[in-house]
Amino acid sequence: MSSAPPLILLAPSEGKTPGGHPGRLKETEAQRWVRERLEDLVRTGTPLAQKRAFEVKDDLLERARTEALALQGRVPLLPALERYSGVAFRALAPLDLPRDRWAQVFILSSLRGLVRGDEPVPSYKLKLTGLPGLKAHWRERLARLLAALPEGPVWELLPEEHAALLKGWQRPRHTLEILDPSGRAITHFSKRYRGLVARWILEHQAGDPAAVLKGRIPGCAWEGASANDRGGLALTLRMDP
Repeated sequence: MSSAPPLILLAPSEGKTPGGHPGRLKETEAQRWVRERLEDLVRTGTPLAQKRAFEVKDDLLERARTEALALQGRVPLLPALERYSGVAFRALAPLDLPRDRWAQVFILSSLRGLVRGDEPVPSYKLKLTGLPGLKAHWRERLARLLAALPEGPVWELLPEEHAALLKGWQRPRHTLEILDPSGRAITHFSKRYRGLVARWILEHQAGDPAAVLKGRIPGCAWEGASANDRGGLALTLRMDP
């Protein structure tokens, strides 16, 4: 059993908090590859291709274009756990956690790759399917980033699309299956429960599945655990009727 703090893997959210403190993003080669292709899309891509990449309606398309073109300069920045504001992150409620625990969260950003919870992130729009080759790009580049993660039990609280980016990663990690009251697996409402489980793990600093199974998650109950295909355990959570 590891005594190191638990690590949480989350998907990014479409919703993002606006604003931030102006600064210039540091950029790796892998991040520059994404930014340059995003800029090419804005400058030369069709409106339809841009709408698909950003997944925004007409009135927000110009804002998404402007944000993409601004990435090479000074832009408003916020820590990732402040920037992402979707359902999972609202359930996680990071502002109520000690700030040092933000470093235990890692987010699979389609723009920036593997982003730690306290790392600066700009406002942006980009679907994982938004650029040709983007999934393959991050699947290849993430291997080195994942290998550099600190010690500690890993909780992969990801939807299927983002979990596929970790294919081939050999480090054992625990996963979560969420059922509706009748026992059917759910996807639409699963973001909230992934956020609540992440919150409990970080709040209690408990990464051992046996400890997590004793925790109370609002609106649901634990049903048990079984081996998953990642070398860890899959914990099953059922929503209350």
